[in-house]
Amino acid sequence: MDVSALFALGAALCWTMAALFGHRPARELGSLHFNRLRMLAAIVILCVLMILSGRSFSLEASHFWPLVLSSLFGIVMGDFFLFAAMRRLGPRRTNILFATNAPIAACLGWFILGEGISFEVLLSVLLGFLGVVLAIIYGKRRDLAHIWEAVTPPLWVGVMLGIMAAVGQSLGVLLVRPAMADGVDPVLAGLVRVLVAALVFWASYGVDRQQWQRPLWPGKKTLLFVAINGLFGLGVGAAFFLEALEFGSIAKVTILSATTPVLILPFVWMRTGVVPAAGAWVGALLVVACSAVLVF
Repeated sequence: MDVSALFALGAALCWTMAALFGHRPARELGSLHFNRLRMLAAIVILCVLMILSGRSFSLEASHFWPLVLSSLFGIVMGDFFLFAAMRRLGPRRTNILFATNAPIAACLGWFILGEGISFEVLLSVLLGFLGVVLAIIYGKRRDLAHIWEAVTPPLWVGVMLGIMAAVGQSLGVLLVRPAMADGVDPVLAGLVRVLVAALVFWASYGVDRQQWQRPLWPGKKTLLFVAINGLFGLGVGAAFFLEALEFGSIAKVTILSATTPVLILPFVWMRTGVVPAAGAWVGALLVVACSAVLVF
């Protein structure tokens, strides 16, 4: 197994944890304000990581704008729609939809950056996409009424939000890939991307009249969940993902990091006390097969 695969799978595990801790604050705070707070948590976490590891804060000018654009598409657009979808669909379905960023990014990498797509990669994309479709259509048991499986109608709105999140993530990956291939520090790259996203999300506070009627800071438990989400999602998880892009192709890295629909199933089982539906397991197994094609 090459090092890019290890980092990509590590990112998938981190993003699974981020999704689990992000559901409650996303529902409570709304996607915009949740992202404002998680950006602050991520900035603190990444700055601490930079200082403790003795990394340099210097960045070449040629890498700055690609990181800015990657943040605008991958974090501002991607995360806003991601947690808007999670509010409506729950963490399991949202992660399944978000996994479609893998084939989208693979195709963009081939079309724009000229990264080759082998038969194995093409097969894994098809397996992963089929798994996503099966898990969405047949992934819920009728006797499961837990809030993690609740859907806010109409369903198509949540699905479109999830797809928009996947498109944003794909564009963000495409824009940041050349900088990572040049050897940019993944923690520094993550910090720059989060700083840009924080500026955009907090700039939106002035026009977010609905939030004006609410407290700026949530309760301690919700704030803790926001911090944990920032740690796994924008801290360690993003660093793993960017490090993987330094060594691996867009297709391989995005497909392996999109295994969160598989990793989240045991957590859903433990939290709800009900075995997920057969369609969810079949879809998950197809995603595992897609990963195995790339890794072994």
